[in-house]
Amino acid sequence: MRVVPLIYFLWFMAQAPAPQAPVAPVPESPPVYSSATGPIVLPNLCSELDMPTLGLTCSEADPCPTYLEFSSVEAVGTVLLLAGNLHTTASTLQSILLISEDGGATWREAHARLKASALESMQFIDFSTGWLTGQTSIGLPRDPFVLLTTDTGRSWRKVDLFAETRVGVIEDFAFQTAKRGWILVDNRGSGEAGKYELYETQSGGTSWELREISGRIPKAGQPGQRTPTNTSRVRVDDKKGLLRIETRNGNSWREVSTFKLKLEDCKPSQ
Repeated sequence: MRVVPLIYFLWFMAQAPAPQAPVAPVPESPPVYSSATGPIVLPNLCSELDMPTLGLTCSEADPCPTYLEFSSVEAVGTVLLLAGNLHTTASTLQSILLISEDGGATWREAHARLKASALESMQFIDFSTGWLTGQTSIGLPRDPFVLLTTDTGRSWRKVDLFAETRVGVIEDFAFQTAKRGWILVDNRGSGEAGKYELYETQSGGTSWELREISGRIPKAGQPGQRTPTNTSRVRVDDKKGLLRIETRNGNSWREVSTFKLKLEDCKPSQ
C-alpha cells in the first residue's frame, strides 16, 4: 500500500474550497409611504383575508368600499405615530399602525396588520415607553390586547389580555409609571349585564391580574386618570375625502401629512 506523505496531504487539503456558511435571507423592509406627491393612499390587503369569516360578500362585480380610520395619534419627541383600522361599512378588516421619524413627510408600518382588529388608544409615559390598546372585531368586540413599545414606537410586542377567546372591549386604561398601570374591560356584550373587570399590571403590561369585578365602573378605573396629549390631531375632511394629520404650532395647527379616506375597494384576488 502506497503511503501519501503528510506534506502532500496537507497541500491537497489547502487547495480544496472552504465550505460556505449558509446565507441568511435579507428581511424585507416595510414599504415607505411618502406625502411628497400628494395624499397617501394605503394599500388595501383585504384579498389576503378570509372574507367569509369576516362576513364579507365582496365580489369582482360588487366590491366592498373600504375606508381608513385613525383613532389615535401621538407625537413623541420628533416621532409621530398613527393607529387605527381599515374597514368596510359592515366589517373591520385590519389594524394599521404607522410611524414617521421625519415630521410626517414619510411613514412606514410599525407593526404587522392584525386581521379583523382595530387599534384604539395610545399612551406614552416617557420618550421611549408606550402602550396601545386594541381588540378583534368579528361580530361583538372580543379578545382585547395591548401593544407595548420601549423604543418610541419603532417596534411593538403584542400581549393578549385573556388566555382564551371571549367577548370584551377595553373601556379605559392608564399607566402611572413605566411598570404600573390598569385596564378596565367592559364585557356587557357577553350577556352578563353590567359587568366590568379591572386588571392591574406591575410589569409594564407584560402580564395582568384581575383586581375587581363590578356592576358599575370601579373607582380605580374612572376615566380621566390618563392625561391625553394635545400636540397632534387627526382632522377628517369629508368634503375632500382626506384625513389631515396636524401638529400644534404655538396657538395654531400645522398640517404635516394627508391620507386618502377611501381606499381601493375590497374584492377577491384575481
